[in-house]
Amino acid sequence: MRELDAILDVWSEAPLAPGVLATVVHVEGSAYRRPGARMLISADGSRRIGTISGGCLEGDVAKKAAWWTASGDPIVRVYDTTSDDDAVWEFGLGCNGVIHILLERVESTRTQELLVYLVAGRRERRKRVVGTVVRSTRQSPYRTGDHLFNFRGELAAPASQTLSERRSRLVHLPAADVFLEYFAPPQRLIIFGAGHDVIPVVALAASIGREKEHAGRTPPDGNAASVPVDPASAVVLMTHNLLLDAKLLPQLRKLRPVYLGVLGPKARFARLLEETELDPSKLDVYSPAGLDLGGDSPAAIALAIVADVQARLHRRDGGSLRWSSRPIHEPAQEVNFAAAPLAIEEPTVATCEIVYG
Repeated sequence: MRELDAILDVWSEAPLAPGVLATVVHVEGSAYRRPGARMLISADGSRRIGTISGGCLEGDVAKKAAWWTASGDPIVRVYDTTSDDDAVWEFGLGCNGVIHILLERVESTRTQELLVYLVAGRRERRKRVVGTVVRSTRQSPYRTGDHLFNFRGELAAPASQTLSERRSRLVHLPAADVFLEYFAPPQRLIIFGAGHDVIPVVALAASIGREKEHAGRTPPDGNAASVPVDPASAVVLMTHNLLLDAKLLPQLRKLRPVYLGVLGPKARFARLLEETELDPSKLDVYSPAGLDLGGDSPAAIALAIVADVQARLHRRDGGSLRWSSRPIHEPAQEVNFAAAPLAIEEPTVATCEIVYG
């Protein structure tokens, strides 16, 4: 399950329960989590849903969030792990980054509007952009913690770009900083097949937040019209039935899913192309489906397939990070419409909690 889905599910059960929502709104340098990471904290700090770091910030934030937001007003706290302070480096925790975290009371009107909006977007499976004001001056029409759902003026162009590029960004305006966050519906993984090898694929995909559809239910007549495939879907054919795949592949190709994979060796796929008379030069099909990870057990094959899907969805090549010249995460994007970024009023802190398990 996706972290956001878990938070929305817990909130939906008791929407007016007091608590604090912590959101990473900006990262400078390196950090384990990226902008948009969230953690829902109960009023007494004893329950947490989600994470905002690799484990070193959660305890401190959970302990102090209620106190920091006691006035009811949202606040941005800044954690600096670039410091040479012994508290950061004694345990080798220096990620060499600065993390900006927005803390807001769950029961506040602003936060309630945000969560209602996100639940509706999830239900309607719509892509959305939400603006969150993370810093403002007295001259600004916005206040820190305001959530924006409609964009005009200076924010119209960057909001449109956020939606088209599917990438969040921080926008510096002359009198405010606004975090424009891209929200996508849960990624749908559609598996055609009913064998035992489908089970670990479904389980692994669900664990990283993929929404599974029709796993184990394959149209016996080969008609894919009843299956909700769209350009945002990832599809894998695991029927072990060549004739059935020959009926499904031409239909699925026309629907242009973001990933279309076929289980089996290259020789089988060659026979499939002969049966369908499809031009291989015009096909964007991953067959054999999966990355070359080794192993022949159902679990190993599932890992290879899900990893392949994950790489394609994030526009990566699926290679070893050891040999990659790219950063693990894309740098947080910033758009500057101001002469200079607004000054940070709150003191920068560097603090970590170590929990041994």
